[in-house]
Amino acid sequence: MRNFKHYIFIFSFGLLSNLALVEENNSEEEAAQPSNPQELLEIVKQGQFADTQEQRAREAQFRNEKNRQAKLLADAKDERARLEREAARLEQKFEANEALLVVAEEQLRERLGSLNEIFGHLAGNTTEARNIMEQSITAAQFGKDREAFMTDLGSKMNEGIKLASISELETLWYELQREINASGEVVKFNTEVITVDGNVENRDVVRVGNFNVVSDGQYLSYSPSRGAYSELPSQPAGRFTSQTSDILSGDAFPVKFAVDPTGPQGGSLLASLISMPSTWGKMQEGGAVGYILMAIGLAATLLFIWRFYELWNIRGGVVAQANSTTLSNDNALGRILKIAEEDKEADTETLELKMAEQILKERPTVEGLNWVLKIVSVVAPLMGLFGTIIGMIETFTMITLFGTGDPKTMASGISTALVTTWLGLMVAIPTTFMYATVNNISRGILGTIEESSTGMAAKRSEGTN
Repeated sequence: MRNFKHYIFIFSFGLLSNLALVEENNSEEEAAQPSNPQELLEIVKQGQFADTQEQRAREAQFRNEKNRQAKLLADAKDERARLEREAARLEQKFEANEALLVVAEEQLRERLGSLNEIFGHLAGNTTEARNIMEQSITAAQFGKDREAFMTDLGSKMNEGIKLASISELETLWYELQREINASGEVVKFNTEVITVDGNVENRDVVRVGNFNVVSDGQYLSYSPSRGAYSELPSQPAGRFTSQTSDILSGDAFPVKFAVDPTGPQGGSLLASLISMPSTWGKMQEGGAVGYILMAIGLAATLLFIWRFYELWNIRGGVVAQANSTTLSNDNALGRILKIAEEDKEADTETLELKMAEQILKERPTVEGLNWVLKIVSVVAPLMGLFGTIIGMIETFTMITLFGTGDPKTMASGISTALVTTWLGLMVAIPTTFMYATVNNISRGILGTIEESSTGMAAKRSEGTN
């Protein structure tokens, strides 16, 4: 009974598989449902027969593929054997050629004799000349043909297979002589110039020897990769750039012009000058402390201008009142002297006290915010030192992390740290003079007021006596 149930399960599974196959082949027909176990058994038997045929077909395909792979393997082995024989033959031929090459080289050395050393020097000089001409500012004018010639000639001479011809030697001499002559020429010509924004323009340029090239009041540099001149990202001081316009438009010589012959091809000092930051760039290196110092310096300057104007008006009023017999309330001295004029019955001591009181009232107006300038002159250097300490701490931190292998990095960090000290002194020194100026004016005004009031009190005392 158990086996019968097992068979029934197998028959059911096979039946379902056959039904799915029938539905795929013909979707319009409906699968027949077995009505009894005998029909189910027949259906399973038919499915087993179909599976057996498919398995046989697969086995036949596998045997065919196996035979094909075996044939390919045999062909590969035959090809390897043929290549091994060919390699052995070529190796023998290579060894024979090597022996012949040794003999030929020995014969070449014997025939060259002293010329061998000469051509060796020629090869070295050709390579060196090519490197120089490749970086020279004359390359944009003379073109890339000479560089290609020098490269081919150098390669030929280094290989030592063929000798340089008379024509090639004459061409080499011509290029060397032309480069020498160009170093002493001032030439104007039209060529392509790469602007700062990357555009290419045709301009008239002036080449001064093989040192500098200028155009439109600007110094240019030569870009070997592009074979053209390019504008510098920044230019030197105006006294130098003004001379570039003179030499470009000048019809008669001599013309004053700043030539930079430093470096292998000239322009090294110029590159160093334009790489140095401007005054504003140095100020920006101070960071937050630098910006605070600049703001304080600007505020102190504005305060000084306002106080100087105000004190100048007060001083003018006081001086005018001192030279006038008519008292006025529009100035400090007039207001003080008017006290004595209005209270003629007061005694000398009372009058002095009243005028001293009025002087104390006028003093804040005269002295005003002078103390702010004094504080700025004292605090600015201290803030500069504070910023320097912060910068030095950062520099030593970088040294701790990365060591002292790069002196330029250390120098740059120290320079940045000292910028705040520079800014602090730049603010403090002028502010000290500002404070001294307004303080002296204030003292002068107060001295005139006190002198006039004391004189008034003395006259009153003499009249009373």
